[in-house]
Amino acid sequence: MTKFPPIPRLSIVVPVGRDLATFEKTLISVLENQPEAAEILVCHDGHYDDPFELDGEVRFITGASNSVVDLVAAGALAANGRFVHVLAGGLQATEGWTDSAIEKFEIYDAGVVAPVIRSALDQQILAAGWSDTAGRLCKANASTQNQASAKSRKVIGAYLSASFWRREVIRSVTETCDLRNELDATYAYELMIRAAGWRCELAEQSSILSEEDSVPCDTPSMGRGKRLRAIRSCFYQGGWSVACKASALATLANLLNPSMLSESIGQSLAPTLESKIAKSLRTSDVVPCNVDEVRMIHQLPTVGMAAAVRRAA
Repeated sequence: MTKFPPIPRLSIVVPVGRDLATFEKTLISVLENQPEAAEILVCHDGHYDDPFELDGEVRFITGASNSVVDLVAAGALAANGRFVHVLAGGLQATEGWTDSAIEKFEIYDAGVVAPVIRSALDQQILAAGWSDTAGRLCKANASTQNQASAKSRKVIGAYLSASFWRREVIRSVTETCDLRNELDATYAYELMIRAAGWRCELAEQSSILSEEDSVPCDTPSMGRGKRLRAIRSCFYQGGWSVACKASALATLANLLNPSMLSESIGQSLAPTLESKIAKSLRTSDVVPCNVDEVRMIHQLPTVGMAAAVRRAA
């Protein structure tokens, strides 16, 4: 009798980026801590030749390019697991890091879950997700403490390079968003799922280590402020008046932080990109969070419901 491999609960997508050394460290950490009922997908642009002969332990998936966005999209499409976890180069898995993250999906409207990214050097929290503030869009929820708390962060987002997703949610955002920059996709994906009724949850006990002392795509720049404000305007009020006001508030908030001033000023230029970015987003096509359907799936049948089912049969 033919035996079929068990269907995995979780698909772990590890993109092969431009830096092979950091990718290999990430992949090794996943293999060393691989959870049960999980498959590992190594996503590359067609030029990775599997020097460690891992074909029996991982699945190799070819994407459209070597950008993180394209590789994640390819991995999401090929994933067999009910949930998809993205872990990009420069980040490392830890023992049991997926457990508490997957548990968060018991919340019916949790479309994506953010793990806690810590410094590999001193365990300091670099990011417990990100939030929008008056001073900056997509700002890392950093802390000098060793413990993260979700109570004070009701609205957060997850970095694409370290995120957990419902499979159909990540498939739909990668298919309906044409932005190829990793930061732009990180920000747009979160706003898209919010518009569809989903939200991001923080997994306080899920730790991922970073070799760097900052999170991905965190370098301040005028372009960063300009692009993120333009993306936000596609979901909330936009235009010159809103952009200039947001820029002024950000500038005031960052007066004592000169490195952030160019990014703050960049927000004022967002209207020059708004129409172009709007054409790259098809928000209405993101799979919606249907509250009634999701609750019905997780609800145990009551006595009355069971009787009704018997009568219908």
